[in-house]
Order: sequence, then C-alpha cells, then structure tokens
Amino acid sequence: MADRKCELHRADRETALAEKRQLARDLGAHELLQQIDAVYAALQQEPSFQRRSDYSIGYVEKLTEELKAAIVTLGVSPEKLDSVRVVATLSDAVSAHMTPFDDGSGLVIVSDEVIGMCSLYCQYEAFYIDRWGDRRRRRASVQTRMYKNADVLTALLRYHTTNQRVTGLTTQLNVQLSPRGQQVAWRLNGLAYRFVIAHEMAHHVLGHSSAPSSFAPGEHVPVCSDSERREREADLLAFRATRRASEMQEDGRLMEMEAMASATKGALIAMLGLELTEQALFVRRGCTHPPASIRAAWLQEELNDHWRKVMHRFLRVPVEATAAAALISENANPFSWESVSSAPIYTPMPQSHISSIGELDAIQCLPESVYFSVLNDRRNDSLAWLAEGARLASEGNPMLALVQWGLSERASHKFCNPQRALKFFTLKDHLAASFTARGVTGDWLQLYSLTAANLLAPRLNAL
Repeated sequence: MADRKCELHRADRETALAEKRQLARDLGAHELLQQIDAVYAALQQEPSFQRRSDYSIGYVEKLTEELKAAIVTLGVSPEKLDSVRVVATLSDAVSAHMTPFDDGSGLVIVSDEVIGMCSLYCQYEAFYIDRWGDRRRRRASVQTRMYKNADVLTALLRYHTTNQRVTGLTTQLNVQLSPRGQQVAWRLNGLAYRFVIAHEMAHHVLGHSSAPSSFAPGEHVPVCSDSERREREADLLAFRATRRASEMQEDGRLMEMEAMASATKGALIAMLGLELTEQALFVRRGCTHPPASIRAAWLQEELNDHWRKVMHRFLRVPVEATAAAALISENANPFSWESVSSAPIYTPMPQSHISSIGELDAIQCLPESVYFSVLNDRRNDSLAWLAEGARLASEGNPMLALVQWGLSERASHKFCNPQRALKFFTLKDHLAASFTARGVTGDWLQLYSLTAANLLAPRLNAL
C-alpha cells in the first residue's frame, strides 16, 4: 500500500518551477527569474532528468537508505524498516507526517518547507563558523554583532514566516557565505532533514500508534502522539539514527564527537523550526509537541558535560530569535529591511516586495484597538457589515462574526472547532475571498482581511 501511495504523492517539480517563474514575473523579480532558469537548465543536464518528474527522488531515497542502515545498527529489525517509504512533497501543510496502513507498511511524507525553514538557522550558524575560522576577519564589527545578538536571525525568520502567514508564499532572505560556509550550512540542513524523517520512521518501527502522526502541525492529521514518553522515544531514536548515519556516511573522516555535535545541532535546528512553525503560522495548533527547550534537554542527556555547555551556547541566539519571530502582538518588533541591511544578506526579490512584507508584518503587530477602529470605519456606510462583524468578534462571538463577514455556517463551524488545527493564512484567505465577493478590492482587501483575521485569531484560539 505504501508503494502505491508513494507514487501518488510524487511532486511535479517542473510545473512548480513554471509557477515560480510566473510569480517572479508578476513581482518583477528579474534576478529570481534568472536563478530559476539557471536551476532548470542544470537539471536538464542530469542523466536522470525526465519531464514531469520529481527531481528530489534520488536525494530522498539516499537519505532514507542511510537512515535505515543506521537504525538497523541500533538494534531495530530490518523487517520493520523494509516496508517504510519516504517521499518529498511541495505542500507545506505539514513538515512531515507518517501514515500507517493495514498491511503493515508506512509512508513518510516530507515537505520541502523543512529545508526552507531550517536553512535560515543553518545559514546563520554557518556564517559564524565561516567567520570564526577566518582569523583575519574575527574583528569585523558587522559580523561580530551579527552573531552576538538575535536581531538579524529574528528578521530573517520574521520575513520568512510573514510571507507564509499573510501571503501564503515561501520566500526568504539568505546569508552570504563562502564556499566552505555553504558546505557547512548544507551539511547542517541535511542533518536536520534526516532527523525529521527519522522521527517519523521511529514512530513506525517503535509501534507507537496505528493512527497517522506528524512532525509538524497540519489541518488534516494529528500533530503528534499525545504521549510525551512516545515523543521522547521517537526523538532519541531519531537523534541516534541521525548521528549514526552521519558517522557511516563520513566513513571515519569525522571524529566521533564532531559527528555527534553536528547531529545534535541538526536535531535542535529541526526542533526550533517546528516550534516556530507551530507558534507563528497557526491560529490553533491542536495537540502540539513538547516545547523545543524540553526536547533539547532530552537530547542533551546523551552528551557529556563539555558538549552540553557547547550546545547551551549554540542555542542561546536561535532560541531567542525563535521566540521573537513567533511573537505576533504589539510587543513584537516587526520585520524591516533596515534591520538586516548592514548585514551580509541578499535576496533576488525586488525591494518593493521586501518593503511590502515589512508593512504587512507591522499591521499584524498593531494593538487590537486599532484593528477594531479600522473595521469600524463609519465613513463608508456600505461597509456596515464589516463593522458589525468587528463588534461581534470583540464581544467574543467569532462564529457570528464569521457569518456576518460572509462565510457559510459550515465553514464558520469548521473554523470554530477547537479540535481542529487552523492555519492563519487559511483564515485570512477565506476572509479575503468573502470580502472580494462583497466588493472589497485593492489595498483595502489586504488591509481588511488581515485586520479581521488578527482580530479573530486570539478568540478562535481561546475556544
């Protein structure tokens, strides 16, 4: 069964590239368009290239086989692993989830979003290692400031999550790295990716549940098991498998403790990326994983005192930046290009797009009283329904507010179901569609739908 389902989930990356090219043209992102064309041209030169194919198959299969081989060395029966399949998907509904089938097989589906979210942490860590390894540049003030505080990493993360939260798009800023730094970032990202896959495989081989589970929240499957013990067991097996796979892949080129340290960083980065996804992108997360701090403590029990101190220092800035990036309130520090303009950051996106993301982030961090005032604008009598919905929302009636704003009772019940996870973009997108049907257009559509979604979000989460 897993084999058949695996084929159904293969990604059509050629179509995805075509869609990304169109988006780049729409945004006037000429540099991005050139990069996409260069990537596609390089792919066409690969011997295994086929039109309408999933270019990630080879890489995912390689990681899967490495992890399976590593898990066997940890005492797991090969028979339990033979029926597990792993496939990558373009969907960002979840970071990864595992579905068991009645025939004993299991399918792990991993989103490309894992790479995107984790890569920001990996690039930031690689930048520090890159600059620290170059003795001639240790005193460079910009680089030193960049690592000693969380402001730049926070801005990188907020730009990424605001794109997803408000526009539903996945774009990010990148750190300029040397070739060596790029290798460090790619290696760390690969380890984080391995950990995510291994976590889901661990649930399967440990026989934790006959129900689907996922590494990150989704609107269609449970977030994780409801047992902290099972999550800890899955984390520890995934960490050990990631570490062992790294040692086997390097074939003795890395010292044992160096491989362990890299695997630990990869696992911790995956956990932080998951926590940021849960906190920043969801209105209601349902059953969530234990906090990253608790999960990190589990893994650090595997380390000696020296490496625990090393990882404690490593975590300081990423943990601070994750918390700051996840904060959506008037106390947050919204993204702005000025906060990263002095750092070695680059992006193929036009400045107009970057500025618009800063403006959208600023809107979602306004006081609630401002949201109410915007929606209660009495200058336009034709928008009385908008003001009435705002009143109902402020009085604690999100269901009635949604209906007043034009959503069907069925959709409103769905959004108000406390047992169902809900993405912020899903809420905002439905409101925008309803407002469009009522004649709201242009910049007002973005403002009103974003404002209404932010006014509703805390009330829906409190249900």
